[in-house]
Amino acid sequence: MIAAISLAVRPCAALIKKAVRAVDVILHLGAHRTGTTTLQMFLQANEARLAQSHIALWTPRLTRAGLFAGLMDTPDRVPLMQNRGRVRAAGRVAMECTRLADAGTTTLLVAEENLIGNSRDNLRRGALYPDLRTRLEAMALPFGRRCTRIGLSIRSYDSYWASALAYAVARGHAIPTSAQLDRLVTHPRRWRELIRDVAKIFPNADLVIWPFERFAGRAADELAMLMGGVVPGATVRPENDWHNPSPRLAKLREIVSAGGADRAAQLPAGNGRWMPFDAAQQATLRGKYREDLQWLRRGADGLARLVETAPTNPFAAPAAPDLTEMNHNTRPAATRETSRARTGTGGQETWAPRMIGPSAPALN
Repeated sequence: MIAAISLAVRPCAALIKKAVRAVDVILHLGAHRTGTTTLQMFLQANEARLAQSHIALWTPRLTRAGLFAGLMDTPDRVPLMQNRGRVRAAGRVAMECTRLADAGTTTLLVAEENLIGNSRDNLRRGALYPDLRTRLEAMALPFGRRCTRIGLSIRSYDSYWASALAYAVARGHAIPTSAQLDRLVTHPRRWRELIRDVAKIFPNADLVIWPFERFAGRAADELAMLMGGVVPGATVRPENDWHNPSPRLAKLREIVSAGGADRAAQLPAGNGRWMPFDAAQQATLRGKYREDLQWLRRGADGLARLVETAPTNPFAAPAAPDLTEMNHNTRPAATRETSRARTGTGGQETWAPRMIGPSAPALN
């Protein structure tokens, strides 16, 4: 049976091997609750400008409309190359890469956070993307050899889990128990494990990491990092430039009250961001995040680069501004910078994007 399956996937494997030479691939893997939808909407608004620089864009409107069918499913225990459905799906993606190359595309930018898992599964299992490696192995079939850069945004664990929980509760999930919160605090899997997993699957890619706390709402800067410090043309910002935020407390109480007054009473009063963790738990989670950032600043064992921006003072997670609490309509516009600077030690850099290619006036 295994031999028969092996014979069946050989044509797909041959196609994949040929197609990986077609275009350079840049992946943005998320993570969830770090402004991924905002970035994707920004990229889609600038798709024509990207195309002028021979850059193709794949976001969830394509990847979740059948293009990645079979590649983002929950992994099973069948070895990858014996899973005919996943190999065929990889072959389909490889064919599309070949079509793009034939049309003159030189770079494919893929922004899809569900490649590494989803928040619902993270909460159900009480762990941070536990199936990431198995999921990315399938993507390495069509992309591995040509994946030049991978971007990953990380966030302090207390606000990351709080945002994921608020998002889940607003969609009908139960308010977490003390035991469930303790599990999220004590589980050993952290951002550095994710980074090691990504580097293992894509050893030749430039792995760029940035803190959500520094880049929230700065999609043009995120695009510059993904493109190696270069923004193709003058970018356009969509009218609604803040997408898919987690609900604040007043809205969350309104949503859960449909399930009964007792359920709504489990949430605290006020209208700020919901923080389900107590002070000691928050301190523990923030401490773990600081350790991850220090590991990245020291060079991340040569696996990844941490990118940080102004203010230029050393970044400390607990003191960072909580950008989710800001009034989105009054955020100051990002200044337009025209040069790229590299500073710091180890794997740390600061970036200022420069523009190339056809430029157009930014829309208000």
